[in-house]
Amino acid sequence: MSDTLAPVGIALFCWWFGTGLIFLLERAVRGRRRAAPAVIVAATALSMWGMAQSTTVATVAGAYLGFACSIGLWGALELSFLTGLVTGPRTAVACPRHCSGWRHFGHAVMALLYHELALAISALAVAAICWNQPNQTAAWTYLLLWVMRESAKLNLFLGVRNTAVELLPQRLAHLAAYFGKRRANALLPVSIGAAATIDALLIQQSGSGSGQDRATDLLLATLLSMAILEHIVLILPVRADLLWTWATRRNAHGGPVAGRGLADKRRDDTEPGALRSKTLATRSEEATHQPPLPPGAPA
Repeated sequence: MSDTLAPVGIALFCWWFGTGLIFLLERAVRGRRRAAPAVIVAATALSMWGMAQSTTVATVAGAYLGFACSIGLWGALELSFLTGLVTGPRTAVACPRHCSGWRHFGHAVMALLYHELALAISALAVAAICWNQPNQTAAWTYLLLWVMRESAKLNLFLGVRNTAVELLPQRLAHLAAYFGKRRANALLPVSIGAAATIDALLIQQSGSGSGQDRATDLLLATLLSMAILEHIVLILPVRADLLWTWATRRNAHGGPVAGRGLADKRRDDTEPGALRSKTLATRSEEATHQPPLPPGAPA
């Protein structure tokens, strides 16, 4: 029983605590230009070093180490994105209201291009580290994280009910323009169904394995189950950070204001004359709400 509960528990903890730690670190380095790169470089170097050590250890402990180091590397990449250090050439520019289809998709790609390249380069580095080694846990973990994250991004672009736009830091608020808003999309059930099939195969395979192989299968199966849960949350009316409220508490200027929808607001602001209309409305409101005159003062 312990050879089942241990990898499942470790995977759940790494997923839960790792996600919360990324939120905490993003808040901690916010506004500190030197701190963010230092934390990211240190986490990347440590994760890569640990990953290299794990590949030659074909034991259960080696599987745990490779899994944890792959999660650490992924966390460093996520932090580089959330801090705005590695995003894309299209920054803080919302699409006009008429932008749609492949043109809109192209804009979304340009908003994330540098980060997507960083993910691909990191994948090559992980593959090189794990190539022809007896322990491939780190490589499979990174591949799973990468594929499921790309699936989530595509589903967000195509449209889901719960876009979790409130979790975007203010510096990335412009990305909300690329989050589609609808009950669901045709890709989502395909993504969930394909992932669930692979998850079932991993669980079945873990039953016939032992040692490192069994631990790796259960680590991957548990992580994939959490990724499936994250996809399901996309269509549920629940808070996306329900399990991480301890890490996502924001200050007054921590993120975009929830409400009508940041994407719609930013698109409206790009319409001709929008800024002039807002200025006139503000002046009118100021004129309407003048402070009262003191007693006896001339009107």
